[in-house]
Amino acid sequence: MLRIESIHKDYPRGRSVVRALHPTSMTASKGELIAIVGPSGSGKSTLLSMIGGMLSPTSGRIVFEGKSLYEISVTQRSRLRNDQIGFLFQSFNLVPYLTAVENVQLPMTFYGSDRVSQRNEARRLLEEFGLAGRLDHKPTELSAGQQQRVALARTLAIRPNLILADEPTGNLDPESRDMVIRTLHDLCDEGRTTILVTHDETVSASAHRVLRIREGHTSAASPNRSCGAA
Repeated sequence: MLRIESIHKDYPRGRSVVRALHPTSMTASKGELIAIVGPSGSGKSTLLSMIGGMLSPTSGRIVFEGKSLYEISVTQRSRLRNDQIGFLFQSFNLVPYLTAVENVQLPMTFYGSDRVSQRNEARRLLEEFGLAGRLDHKPTELSAGQQQRVALARTLAIRPNLILADEPTGNLDPESRDMVIRTLHDLCDEGRTTILVTHDETVSASAHRVLRIREGHTSAASPNRSCGAA
């Protein structure tokens, strides 16, 4: 499903070059949950951005669903990202002037379905995450846990095959954190793949494999003996 072939990332700094990520290779199979762990500034988010088609590697290849992400056109890459890759962030990235249901409905507007169908699907997702009474609330009227549930519903609105999450439980209370972990495992059971960056040991302990990064150096993604949904 996903194959990373010796990618690395360099940034120029004056007359020198800083290597943010050293050569890294890995694969991710359908239905896997892989946690990327390591200290702040070690290259975790850089790797995630390259996997998501948002940051080109200095060299190497990322092959997703048989297509090399950085060897196709920008338009093709954007379409692939919009159709098959969902993103989930610690900061939620909700549109502040839209309601919960409008935020979830937003990515569906690119697919040509009618607004009634879009709104009904957005309502269904939010109700599934226990937000039936918050459909018309704006982000500032929601708790951090509720905002992340809206963000998760928005991520799932396009039914992605690959979910990339950057510290998705970082600002959450234990109940909301456990809900996010359970949902990600449920999605893996459906055959979707999740790669997430985390400092949360509870989250990494539930992953199928763990990839460790330190100062841009990665270790092999090793099986997690304590794997299991929360």
